[in-house]
Amino acid sequence: MKFTTQLRQENNSVWQQIFDCPFITGLTDGTLAPEAFRYYFIQDNKYCVAFYDLHQKIAAKMTNRAHADSLAHLVDVCNEISEHSPIYDELNLTQTEIDSVPVAPTAYAYITNMNYQFEQQGIDAGEASLVPCYWTYTEMFRKIAEKGFNTKPVYKDFIDFCASEEFGSVNQQMLNLTDDLAENTDDKGREKMRLAFQYSSEYELQYWNMCVIHEQWLLDQEQEKVARPLR
Repeated sequence: MKFTTQLRQENNSVWQQIFDCPFITGLTDGTLAPEAFRYYFIQDNKYCVAFYDLHQKIAAKMTNRAHADSLAHLVDVCNEISEHSPIYDELNLTQTEIDSVPVAPTAYAYITNMNYQFEQQGIDAGEASLVPCYWTYTEMFRKIAEKGFNTKPVYKDFIDFCASEEFGSVNQQMLNLTDDLAENTDDKGREKMRLAFQYSSEYELQYWNMCVIHEQWLLDQEQEKVARPLR
């Protein structure tokens, strides 16, 4: 059995919670609040900057040049795919607006953990921490697309993007790399990869839930209440 297959089985309960979470069900049936969708894209932009930067950091430390080139190449592919997405224009979302919003607590914790896995647990664990982001999106949105859905046009564009063959190809490259790394490390290394994969899977669930509640830092919430005019 492939190492990635084992990881998928071990984390099935968490992944099912992701697939059934309010953000995804609301996205699929059109009941998701537009504010939650906009919040997601603002935070996703911040997450992706750190996410792709970590790809480059890990690739730079890899001694296997084929692995390094594969990981670094994924960043270029993902950026190229994203450039063809119409969603930022549909939301009238500008970089100025994105920059004006702080990274949310859960997004910050997720990013910090991935960097911890790389810096403290090693290259293989760092790479494994990246995988759930690709894989949960690919599996989840492909299933939604295959089943069929009726939702708002902008939500449909997002689902179609994540269910695309292009995105799925990137995910498969990531899985192949993960299996190669697992095959070339020892039991201790594979255990570190398992934990890194598990933690990122759980952060994926927390991330979606964060977007539904528009999570903020406590001090930002307090300041917002003070600034809000009385009715």
